[in-house]
Amino acid sequence: MSTQRQFSEDLWDKFESVVKKVDNGKIFTQQLSKFLSKQQQIESTYAKSLVKLCKDKSFAPDVEMGTLRDSFQCYREQLELIGALHEEFSNRLEKLVTIGIDGYLEESRKQRKALIANGEKCTKDLKTAESNESKAKQNYEKLKRKQEEANEDLSKQPPGAKEQKARKTLESASKAADKADNEYREGVKCLQQNQQKFYHEEMPRILDDLQRFEVERIDKSKDWLMEVITQNELVPPAVIIHNENIKKGIESIDRERDLQNYILVTMSGAQKPPEAQYEPYQSGGGFAIVNSSSNSNLNISRKSADHTLGGSGGMSPQQQNGASISSPQPQYQNIDHQTPPQPNIIQHQPNNNNNNNIITNVMTTPPQQQPPQPHPPQPQPTQLNNVPQPPISLNKNNDSSANSNNINSNNDNGEIVRALYDYNATEENEISFKANALIKVVLRDESGWWQGMVVGESDRIGVFPSNFISDSSDSSKKRVDVAGRKCKVLYDYRTDCEGELNIKEGEILTIEYEDEGWFFGSNEASVSARFPSNYVQVI
Repeated sequence: MSTQRQFSEDLWDKFESVVKKVDNGKIFTQQLSKFLSKQQQIESTYAKSLVKLCKDKSFAPDVEMGTLRDSFQCYREQLELIGALHEEFSNRLEKLVTIGIDGYLEESRKQRKALIANGEKCTKDLKTAESNESKAKQNYEKLKRKQEEANEDLSKQPPGAKEQKARKTLESASKAADKADNEYREGVKCLQQNQQKFYHEEMPRILDDLQRFEVERIDKSKDWLMEVITQNELVPPAVIIHNENIKKGIESIDRERDLQNYILVTMSGAQKPPEAQYEPYQSGGGFAIVNSSSNSNLNISRKSADHTLGGSGGMSPQQQNGASISSPQPQYQNIDHQTPPQPNIIQHQPNNNNNNNIITNVMTTPPQQQPPQPHPPQPQPTQLNNVPQPPISLNKNNDSSANSNNINSNNDNGEIVRALYDYNATEENEISFKANALIKVVLRDESGWWQGMVVGESDRIGVFPSNFISDSSDSSKKRVDVAGRKCKVLYDYRTDCEGELNIKEGEILTIEYEDEGWFFGSNEASVSARFPSNYVQVI
């Protein structure tokens, strides 16, 4: 194994080069910090943009139904979780830069500065001693030559005055030469001391410290980069799990199921009209009637249905032809865990004691409130008939005095509420209204379908879904009231979606907060997740 070279042994005369190496190392570390900071910002921006995209309600798949909608919703939810993974990686990267790299630069700044300052002083002292020694030596040599010249001049003078003068000159030159000799000796001694410091004592320690400083900086840089990769490697396995969930959701798309469900909730059940027949002209004017009941199987229109329900008596033309009235069903999407139930239409048979035959449709389940998103699933009780449904007639001309008195009494004392959203009636006995319209309530029902009239538009009384209006008496919609409270599960709710809680009828849950139709809370086993708020009753 080759011998490891050292700064102190091999670079004893390259202190300035070592200082430049250390300074370049500092610059590199600063660049590394800036680079990783930029990477952290990109990761954070990407994560936040991805989460924002997934939460954008304008991309909610409300126009689709069934398994395709569920699959896309699953895709959005899993993609949001992937965005959260990148945000977590961004936070770790930010911590590494601020605490790790920037903290090291700040801590090592004083140490690096002190080592370089000591090395520069040691180098300066050596150069000063070398310069002083060289000047003292030159001065000593110059004065020594003058002493020799004075001694030679004395030897040439005859006895007498000139001899005495030459002798004095020699004595003066000898004293100057001796003084220069002492100064030169002191210069050599000082130089020797600085050489000892520079070559054997202080400078080797400084060079060794600078080498250890560089070793630590390089090792830390290696650890920082390895930490980035280690944290980054945690993301792909988690992304793979979320991608597998997305794949399962995509594989669950059932084309036939979606199309069949669409057909079932859309079809009217009406029969196609018979084939057109040629009608020969009859003398006397007019055409022979080939088939007088050609349109007897057409579905009853909304206008004729309203006329039939509001009429004073008798059966509708469709009833006279033996066709039954089929009320159009709301077109709900068939989603495994978020499908609102189909309204149960109870057709009350005409009362033989009354003069008028009135068909009263009572919806036992309100339609799913569209805004806001996401949609909580509507509860689907196993026996809808257990919910009491009063047979209320919406015909204001009903001859029944009992029903008339009941409606009038409620109308006089009805509460005024405000509509939250637009609602278009889908049944003959419903009323339509716009958002912010004022509605006078004449009757509340446990089913969620209330009776009332739109203030300022008409006196027609009809049913409407209570979850489309703002009810000041409904305290369950106030988030500040439900936090920390208990609730009782009314219906079983089973789900395979991550982040949702399976609940069982009769179970007691603790609510932490409410979020647009969902409660987040925990069961008695301390398992926390979200669950639909309309499956429970706050107690």
